[in-house]
Amino acid sequence: MKIRNMVRKYAAPVLVAGSVVASSAASAVGALDAATVTTVKESVLADAGTASGAGFAVMAVVLSLSIGFGLLQTFVRKGAQG
Repeated sequence: MKIRNMVRKYAAPVLVAGSVVASSAASAVGALDAATVTTVKESVLADAGTASGAGFAVMAVVLSLSIGFGLLQTFVRKGAQG
């Protein structure tokens, strides 16, 4: 079967199924209550804060290692030059 024929045969059912899924998802979102949404939002923000703090900690360690190795390289170079 050629692709053109497959598109003609299956495009309409796929669009109908997609619209059904989208409309059911929209009605499911409307069924959520405000307390659940607030709880999820607060937990996501707390997790984002934790991830941000961990990211800054990793960045500080990497930066300090970079500076330390740079100083060590300078020290070794000056020692090698006499």
